Formats: sequence, C-alpha cells, structure tokens
Amino acid sequence: MKKRLFNFLVAAVAILMCGYSCTNGEVDLCHVEQFTKAKPVWAEGRQNEKNLTLSFHEIVKANIVGSAYIRIAASCNYRLTVNGEFVSHGPCVAAHDFYRIDCLDLKPYLNWGKNIIAIEVAGYNDDNYYLLNQPSFLQAEVELNGEVVAATGEQFKAYDLRQRKQDVREFSFQRPHVEHYILSPEYRTWMTDTEWTPQVEPQTLVEQPAKTLIARHVDYPDYTIHHAQKIENGVYKYKSNSTGFIGAKVTVTQKAKIRVAFDELLSDNGHVNGSRFGCYCYLTYELEPGEYTLEAYEPNTGQYVEMYVDEGKATLHDIYMRDYCGNFQKAQFACDNENLNRLFEVARETLRQNALDIFMDCPSRERAGWLCDSYFTSRVAFDMAGDTKIEKNFLENFLLPAKHKYIMDGMLPMCYPSDHPNQNFIPSWAMFYVLELEEYLHRTGDQALIDKAKKRIYDLVRFFEPYYNEDGLLESLPKWVFVEWSAANDFVQDVNYPNNMIFAEMLDVVDRLYGDKALAEKADKMRAEIIRQSYNGEFFIDNAIRNKRTGKLELTNNITETCQYYAFHFNTASPKSHPELWAKLRDKFGPVRKTNNEFPQIHPANAFIGNYLRLELLSREKLSAQILSECIDEYMIMAERTGTLWENMTPHASCNHGFASHIAHVLKRDVAGIYDVAPVEKKVYLRFIDSGLKQCKVSFPVGEDKIALEWTAENGTFDVRASIPEGYTCEVIPTSSKVNIEMN
Repeated sequence: MKKRLFNFLVAAVAILMCGYSCTNGEVDLCHVEQFTKAKPVWAEGRQNEKNLTLSFHEIVKANIVGSAYIRIAASCNYRLTVNGEFVSHGPCVAAHDFYRIDCLDLKPYLNWGKNIIAIEVAGYNDDNYYLLNQPSFLQAEVELNGEVVAATGEQFKAYDLRQRKQDVREFSFQRPHVEHYILSPEYRTWMTDTEWTPQVEPQTLVEQPAKTLIARHVDYPDYTIHHAQKIENGVYKYKSNSTGFIGAKVTVTQKAKIRVAFDELLSDNGHVNGSRFGCYCYLTYELEPGEYTLEAYEPNTGQYVEMYVDEGKATLHDIYMRDYCGNFQKAQFACDNENLNRLFEVARETLRQNALDIFMDCPSRERAGWLCDSYFTSRVAFDMAGDTKIEKNFLENFLLPAKHKYIMDGMLPMCYPSDHPNQNFIPSWAMFYVLELEEYLHRTGDQALIDKAKKRIYDLVRFFEPYYNEDGLLESLPKWVFVEWSAANDFVQDVNYPNNMIFAEMLDVVDRLYGDKALAEKADKMRAEIIRQSYNGEFFIDNAIRNKRTGKLELTNNITETCQYYAFHFNTASPKSHPELWAKLRDKFGPVRKTNNEFPQIHPANAFIGNYLRLELLSREKLSAQILSECIDEYMIMAERTGTLWENMTPHASCNHGFASHIAHVLKRDVAGIYDVAPVEKKVYLRFIDSGLKQCKVSFPVGEDKIALEWTAENGTFDVRASIPEGYTCEVIPTSSKVNIEMN
C-alpha cells in the first residue's frame, strides 16, 4: 500500500512538472515499435552455445516518474524482474529471423532511488518445436520520462552465474533442456541487492547483427498466482491442470539434491511420475542449507506436484503456480444444466493455457503452434476474446520467412515457429491453413493478409501436382500422412481418401478466396471420383493400395468412423446425398457405440479430430439435444479428472489440448443460440433449437463491445432478450422453434 501511494504521489508531481497525463492522455510509449538506443548483444563468441543462461544486470535511478517503460527483444526466452519482483516472461514468438518487441510498464515496480533491472536470458540453441534455434541475443532499453537511461550496447552488464547447469538432457523431443540448478540461499541477491558484488567477471558483450524487429500485437500474459493443496503421500494438487511457473518454498537442513516432479495425473501408486508420457517433467535442484523460494524459469503443465529428496535433508512447505496463460475472462455462460456450465469453464481453462501468443496444441510436451489444432482453437479465441490478435500473429508467422528451410519447397510447416531438422511435415495440415484463412477473413475482413498469402497458397497447390494419379486423386503423399489419432492413421497409403476429401475442400476455398473456378471444377471431379472408388454402398473406405506386381490400384477393406466424418464435413457427402449412411452415423455411432457396438468392423474415432467433426455435423443438422447429451457423456470425465480437455478420449497422452476448447464454441452456437458473428457485415445470426434446456444467459465480447443474450424456453417457444453491439443488425435463423425476441 505504501509503495502504491508513493507511486501515485510521484506520478502526480510528474504531471505538474513534466506535463504527462496519467489517464487518457498518457504518452503510451509502449506503442513505439523500435528501439532508440539499444543494440542486440551477447557474450563474445557464445551466441551459438547450447543452454547458456546469462544474467543481465543494471541499476537505474528513479525519482519523479511520469512514465517508465522497458522494451525487450530476444531470440530466446527471458525473465524480467525489477528489485527482485517478477515482471514478465517472453518474448512473443515470431518466424525465423523476425523478432517481436515486448514493451512493459515499469512504473508499478520502481522505488525512489536505485532500482535493479535484472533480465535472465536462456540461449538454448537447440532444434525443437517450441523455440527457434537462432543465435542468442538480447536487445533491451529502459526509458524514464521519455529518456532512455539504460540500453544494451551502452549499459547493462551480463554475468555467467552458473546457477543453472548447462550439460543436461532435453525435456522432450519437442522442447529444449530441462532445468537443473545449483544454488545457495543468496542466489537471488543479484536481483535484489543494489550493493551486490559479483563473484565472477562480467562477460564481454559484443554487438550482434541487426535484427528485423516487428510489433508484438497480442496481449500480455496472465501471471495470477495460485497455490496447491497438500493431499496424501506428500503430493500437492492444484485446483485443476495448470500451466505456468512452478514455485516451491523449501527448507534445506543438510546439503540436498531434490527433484520436483509434476504431471497432469497421479500414478496408480498415488505418486507423481514425471516421465509418464515421454517427457522429463522434473525440476532438479542442488541446494546448500538454508531457506529458498524457488520458481521455475520455463512454463510447464501439471495438476500434481511432488518433491523427491535424492540426497541430504529438505522439507517442502508450499507449492504455487504463477500462471503463464492468455486472458479470456470476458465471456460468460450460464444455463440450467450445471454439467454444461462446468464444460464451458473447463474449455475456457483449456483455451487460456494454450492461447498465449500463438495457438498451441498443448502447453506441456511441446508448446508448438500446430495447424489443424488452430482451425478449431481460433474459433474459440474469437468467441472468448472478441478479437483475432493471436490468430493474426499465428497465421502471419507462416508467411514471414522467404522460405521454410527444413521442408520441401511449396509446403507449409505442420507447426510453426519451430525447427524441423528431420524435415517432417503433414501435408493435410497445410490444407487446414487454407481452410482457416477463409474463416479468418470472415472474422476480420483482413484482405491484406489474404493477398499476402496468395503466392504461398498457389505454391501449395502446385506442390501437390506431382502426386495426382491417373484418376485425378492424390496418391503416395510424402512424409507424415495424418488423419487422426486412431486406426485411421494406419490406412494412409497409397490413396488416402480422407486426405483427398480435405484437399478437394481446400481447392474450393482457394476458388472462394481468389476466384479460381478451374480449381473448383477440379474439386468437383475429385469428389465424384472419391465416391466412385471409396463408397461401397454402405460406408466410405479409407484407402486403396497400388499393387506392385500389376500396377493397379486395389481398394482395401479398411473402414474407420473418422473417414465417414471427413466425407460429410468436407462436403464429399451430405445427409441428402447419402441419407442411409448419415442416419447410421447419427443414431448408431458416437458414445452409443460403447454399449451397442453394432459395427465392430468400423474402427472408432478419437477426440482429435473425428469426434469433434462429429459435433460439427450434428450442429449442421440442428441436433442440439444430441450434442448436449454427447458432450456430457464424452467430456465430463475430463472436466472432473483434470479440469482441462484432452488430446484423446483416454488420458494416455496430453490432458490439456488447445483444439479441445472448441467445446465452448459448440455451447455458444448450439446452446446459447449465437450461431455466428460477422464483423464485416456487422451482423449477428441467432439460432434457437429446443434442446431440453429451460434457460440460458450469456455474454460474449465483440471487439470492445459485447453480445448479451438471455432466454427462457417452454414447449418449443423461446422468449429472448438480446443486446448487440451498436451498428450491428440481428437475424434469427428459422428453426422449428417459435422465437419471441426483445432487442435492446
């Protein structure tokens, strides 16, 4: 309270003396997208060294402060503290050879007099799916009252304090090095003591080549701290699966080596197994006797935490988490079914942990920005935030580099920004990029980005040309031909019909984006050929194999539930063209198969992505009651067990997957009745279908405004009160329900 009062008083004095305004007229230097004095620097000759952590340190004097900012860009992760108080973790990721500038308000953290600006920077220089392998650098400057008072290249010293062990294993194939620390109780004095005397010489900092700097665009993370509760066997449990920086208070009475294990689930023996799904989910500390508050440098995911004392004596007092999540608190959803309310909140929690500056598949084993996942997550982010800031960054990253060096020319990476030295990619994920572009244009009207993408999209179209066979279908696609996490992935060669289905849809989208009727005609021919070959009169078959002896294409007997969903979702089939198949899918597949299993020869779908495509198909046919029933049957177990939604229908891999937050979009559309928001048209489409619910009250952001909706339902009649943003119009899509609507 004293610090806040002090800052208020000095800011008031600054207004009088310097002419700064602390309200609407404040000079917001955070919008400056370039540095004034700072240069990119790193320790001489060490910019390519693996897993090197440098501690950048500078003391700035602050008396009367009207404004105080720090601008930071880096090729590798940094953590900023001021006077020992956590401020931020970054940077915001960008494409190869591009670096986004973070600009942070320092005024709340400054004291009168000397202030310690401490920036830890970890240069990993490691190929992975999470952070790009680029030479390490930091570029930072502190600006007080409009004047740069400290800048890399002029001020800031950097030290190799060797608190983090350098020669360690990787966290996973997709993420760089684990955290292993060797500490004494005074390890934070370089951040907190203005009279700190370093025991090592500063590194010789050398200016690095000039960097291409771009704006951050997206909001800064939510750093809320929450504490875990101690349960049995010395295990601590957060309220739900959580993502951020794991913190622990530890007392060491005899020099100790400890491991802090974390995971999304408990093992059968009631303990935490940090190696459950192929990662090394442990923080390792070698500690001298004393009291410690430890906080991890890297964001990690877990619901349970346990400390293992490998040597010496140590006691764990507290476990907390500093969130590293997106901000999605504006949307509100409440209906008279508490299970659905719970699912909405679980979907929100899943989204916020997977949508920070890109759309991640999971915040745990890889933190990678995957296509296809983003197709689903982008819808929810728009629903929850009312904008497309993250989506624009995500899509733009794929377009920024002149070429993607690790994959074949013309192809797009399956996830990005990332390094794929194994040259792997998923052909159909590039197709999903095109599909998402169309939806992004609908959400934004951002024709400039669509135009910017045009060459890449046509390069992609041309990429597939060598793979057309004599029937005009794609055959023997290269690399990782993916359908979904199920038996469908076993039937991907030589002609995979689901991949051809999505490719035909992609060609249609290219026509709609760029006006290319020849591609639309090709899509029609492909669909006709897929039906001719793949549809056996009852189901669509997944693939055909080229007989090496005769050279003929031979249809297999492989049939998956997911292939059927691909056919309908990507417009190869429809309930009108294939009514008997649709009736089977509607009535005898989905959760009901767990009890009847009427078609044991049809391989079941998984969460990613077959079961989510199923929900889309049910929505098209206005089957809201069935959607609600199936969501509760399939996903409440996830809500109850982890508080986040999973990659699979079973918890054997990631239990926190971004695409799965799409449940919130389903509830907004198929329960609340907000069918679509079209900002370009400035129109809200409402659709009300009797699902058995009696009442619902929701609010969703649209830019700086919102849509508010409240309704009651009885005997198929909806009484609705709605409020929409100024300048918007509303259209109610006809259904069998009667709608009485009052507009505010």
